[in-house]
Amino acid sequence: MKTKVHAIAGVIGFLSILSFWTSTLFSEIFGTPEMIAFVKNMILWGMFVLIPAMAIAGASGMSMGAKRTDAPAAVAKKKRMPIIAANGLLILLPSAVFLESRAAAGIFDTWFYAIQVLELVAGAANLTMMGLNIRDGLKMTGRVESAPVRQAVGSNVPVIDARDNGPLVAKNVPALIDSDQQILQAKPVMALCRCGASKNKPYCDGSHNRVDFDSRRASERTRDDVKIYDGEHITVHYNRLICSHAGECSQRLKPVFDADRRPWIEPDNASPEDIIAVIDACPSGALRYSLPGEKPQHAASGSSSITVEKDGPYRVAGIQLSSARLAKGANPDMFVLCRCGASKNKPYCDGTHHDINWREEDR
Repeated sequence: MKTKVHAIAGVIGFLSILSFWTSTLFSEIFGTPEMIAFVKNMILWGMFVLIPAMAIAGASGMSMGAKRTDAPAAVAKKKRMPIIAANGLLILLPSAVFLESRAAAGIFDTWFYAIQVLELVAGAANLTMMGLNIRDGLKMTGRVESAPVRQAVGSNVPVIDARDNGPLVAKNVPALIDSDQQILQAKPVMALCRCGASKNKPYCDGSHNRVDFDSRRASERTRDDVKIYDGEHITVHYNRLICSHAGECSQRLKPVFDADRRPWIEPDNASPEDIIAVIDACPSGALRYSLPGEKPQHAASGSSSITVEKDGPYRVAGIQLSSARLAKGANPDMFVLCRCGASKNKPYCDGTHHDINWREEDR
């Protein structure tokens, strides 16, 4: 609801200033003094629409973007909002009052035209900044494509774009697989739900707006840190931030990977070949290995696909995530993305769907 109010108020404000600006320019170039006076009077009355619209847009925008530092578009919008407000209150409103009084009295002197030029420049500046805010807002809701995704379309490179407060937009993905290993329809462009509320899962139906989905990582999220577990013949590297806690490692090789033990990884309890096989099966890319004298390496990502886990996340292989900051040591082509909307480490899954007993049929 807040997103819709913000959008409607912003568009009303933008269109109001645009109508003021164009009518002023037209009347000054082609109009009579009477037409100019009429336009100035209408602009002054229009302030009763513009000011509330701008106040609502600004307040709702700052509320939705509070403490948001992980989305460049949101940060840019927050920087523009105070400038737009100051420009309106300190320049546009006083100019409208001054010009209306001058035009009503038939005084079109140097002061009138000097303030008129100032008003036009300030109006153009606000139109530009508000237009950029509208563009960034559309990007954040998934209605406008980001540059990396547009480039991917032209090159046919598979890519996923995690939209701020919106869906995962997947392009050029050759295979979308459900939990029964059935191939779903993979369109050239797909919006996949990640708020957990869509009634058409795995596809997005716009429910992220209805539930006010927040794509920010939680302040209490897991620390982005790589822990190293040394063994005589192999070393295991692990970043808990991107681990989806699927349990593949402990199920396959518990002598090495045991979450109930400290340290939970003991590389000397199995052969390097067995450990590498387990790391190859890790869906999140949270595990890497290194052999003596070699650099850490990831498991092979395999063919490009997105697998929809039953009542769980998206398992992604062979596809890059264009719009999220990679965690330390992360595999850029293999990861697990949250689908329930409750992960503290968005866009990555942190296993919260297990904790809240999330079921895709519940919503």
